[in-house]
Amino acid sequence: MKRALITGIFGQDGSYLTELLSAGGYQVHGTVRPHPSPQSQKLDQHLRKKGIAPIVHHCDLTSFEDVSLLIRTIEPDECYHLAAVHHSAQTLPIPLEYDRTLLEQNILSVLNLLHALQEGSPKTRFVLAGSCVMFEDCGISPQTETTPVRSTSAYGTSKIVGQQLTELFRTRHNLHASTAILYNHESPRRAAHFVSQKIVKGLVRVSRGETETVALGNLDDIKDWGFAGDYVRGMWLMAQADSPQDYILGTGIGHTVADFVKQAAELLELKDWRGVVTVQPGLTRPMTKTRLVGVPHRAQNSLGWRHSIDFRGLVELLVRHELENTLDGSA
Repeated sequence: MKRALITGIFGQDGSYLTELLSAGGYQVHGTVRPHPSPQSQKLDQHLRKKGIAPIVHHCDLTSFEDVSLLIRTIEPDECYHLAAVHHSAQTLPIPLEYDRTLLEQNILSVLNLLHALQEGSPKTRFVLAGSCVMFEDCGISPQTETTPVRSTSAYGTSKIVGQQLTELFRTRHNLHASTAILYNHESPRRAAHFVSQKIVKGLVRVSRGETETVALGNLDDIKDWGFAGDYVRGMWLMAQADSPQDYILGTGIGHTVADFVKQAAELLELKDWRGVVTVQPGLTRPMTKTRLVGVPHRAQNSLGWRHSIDFRGLVELLVRHELENTLDGSA
């Protein structure tokens, strides 16, 4: 039986990956925070209702001693590092102390995991969840794996450093270590503060007569939206590859926030979507300098990866789930 370690196991991606690995016969281990969010608790309960009970570990990922002990104890065949501190669009401007904490946790966790694997489990295959935000200030669109990285945010910077650390341990210490450069990937398990959930939840409430408007930020912001279940399958394929590499996981197609609103409104038979949306630019950070759309050719050609749900199918999945008010999340 293969053993896998997933950091951030009860996040959106962690829950889908846990289901995928459990179905493949893995023994799944995961790290959790001392005080899990209500969303994490819901996903934990959701997995257990499906008969999936991963082995949970409380581990301070910024402590090398804690991480080293965990790696030596499990000796995982595969390690997926999904845990990270994210910026919240609801906290603007972002306090300096928050940025400092984000940088420390996101960078130290990667370094500690790679160092612990090098010393205690060098045959483990490591996959880091990267982000398209690494390209937010590069000025080149669409992006490939060779596009120069440049970010204006602490989060994007932390992901750049994480990717560079992963490459360092891959080349210097011969670890099977890869970075999945993830573009926007959504599902019914997304936390409520993400724009996809704000749109769907808000428009469903409008359709039910529970509210009259939905407050959003910049409607012209362009995102490369895909389904989270497809992206975790891509990360798993990366761990199975003969040689480690960095891969873009995206659809290659960009849509504006307005496109998302329009599609959801059509599914809900709301004719005048512009009449129910109020634009409040202060709700979101400024638009990125670069149109973030990824070219997934390397993943398609080397891994045989494809996204299974297109943009319309993704919006329909979220709308249908919200209407049914379940936490199934299956496609």
